[in-house]
Amino acid sequence: MAARVSTIWFLGGADARTELSKYPQPDQTEALKIAMSLYPDKEFESLGPQPLSIAATVSPGYVFVGAYGRVSVVCSSELSTFVPSKLPDSWHLSVEGGSTLLISSVPETAQGSFALWEDGELRRSFSAIPIDIVENLGIPQTWEREFWAGNHPLRYPPGILPDPQSLPFHPQQFAESANLEWLGFRYTGAPREHELDTTQILLWGFKIHRPGEAPKPAPPAPAPVPEQAPTEVPMPENLPPIHDAPVAKPRGRLARYFGFK
Repeated sequence: MAARVSTIWFLGGADARTELSKYPQPDQTEALKIAMSLYPDKEFESLGPQPLSIAATVSPGYVFVGAYGRVSVVCSSELSTFVPSKLPDSWHLSVEGGSTLLISSVPETAQGSFALWEDGELRRSFSAIPIDIVENLGIPQTWEREFWAGNHPLRYPPGILPDPQSLPFHPQQFAESANLEWLGFRYTGAPREHELDTTQILLWGFKIHRPGEAPKPAPPAPAPVPEQAPTEVPMPENLPPIHDAPVAKPRGRLARYFGFK
């Protein structure tokens, strides 16, 4: 997986693939509530809905949250950890009878990580770069078998010998397979049949600010004043008839000038 990914998913007893296949709209109020619980001493500037394909590549200073009832996801650069089991407790939101999934991929270091918690207990955690395993805890999942069997070997350019310590697979590809198995989609390439489309899964974005630095929302624009039709003034009735006043005829020289006799 060459894509940058920093996500943690909270599944409250729901099947993520089924819930996400409906492409539900994110709950803005719940998303802000989750963001505030993760960063209690910060303020937030709303960025509106963003697709997961962009949100998963989150940069420092931003957080993206998707809240869809029993399924929620948080994208934060703080989740690009080399040791998933050391993730701070503040990131483990309460999910009774559910699962928590961490997926991380860092192209600059070729690092891939994933972890699974069930009912708050860590069941599986893996993190590695192509020549070193950083963490490998718990019992491997069934879908991992073909990777450990060497069915997805690392590829090297012609003339480049593999490092003797190289893994039999690429850690980022390993993490993407965990994402596909648990959530039903990949971040690289076009969606295949029965795979979800990350451009259709929307999250609510927030820019993180220190207290007092978040921009204030603009005041609402004044309501337009409706235009009123001109009022017709009624004419008074029984007015006396209007007669032209007689014009006095000029006299003397002025009379002769105008042709009067």
